Amino acid sequence: MSSRSPDPEPSTAPRRDRELRADARRNRERVLRTARRLFAAEGLGVSLDEIARRAGVGPGTVHRHFPAKEDLYLAVATDMLEGLIAEAEALAAGGDPEAVFTLLARMMATGAENVAVKSALAAAEFDLRTTAPDVAANLTRHVADLLDRAHAAGTVRDDVTADDVMALVAGAFAAIRHAAAETSPDRAAHIARLILDGLRPQRTTPAPEHRGASPG
Repeated sequence: MSSRSPDPEPSTAPRRDRELRADARRNRERVLRTARRLFAAEGLGVSLDEIARRAGVGPGTVHRHFPAKEDLYLAVATDMLEGLIAEAEALAAGGDPEAVFTLLARMMATGAENVAVKSALAAAEFDLRTTAPDVAANLTRHVADLLDRAHAAGTVRDDVTADDVMALVAGAFAAIRHAAAETSPDRAAHIARLILDGLRPQRTTPAPEHRGASPG
């Protein structure tokens, strides 16, 4: 008869840790989606506790992930950029020479929806280019790649650079806010189209012919 003791049962601790991490990630994503929606619809005055209630999580969950309101603002803005990067990657997989216009229009619309968050970050002296440099640089790189494709196809002006279009996107947020169009998607989209039309090649109109007087 073997005196060997039976093999111990495998520990369930690693599995529990993975489940807890997955739950925490899902809760954080739920809070971010809810906060983004509430900030856009109701402004920045929504409390963390109210965000927790609407997200269906406990207040402690929100405060644990985002100890201060500014932490939540930054996370919402970073999540917004990551969503735009995912859209840029999908556009890059296609062959549409107009894809850069599609992406820029989406960037302007997303910025208009979250202009209050961006303003709060600016007031707190947060700049996504320094607080989330990898994410911001990744989005700019995708814009540059799609812009190169547009240049090759002749669908954008030759003198337009990636820095130019990123500056125009930032300017679009200010224009949309100046027009009080943050809550009017149609108005914001109209302003975005006016800005984007300036990136297209200029069409020259032939000069009208001048006819001489008919002989008498």
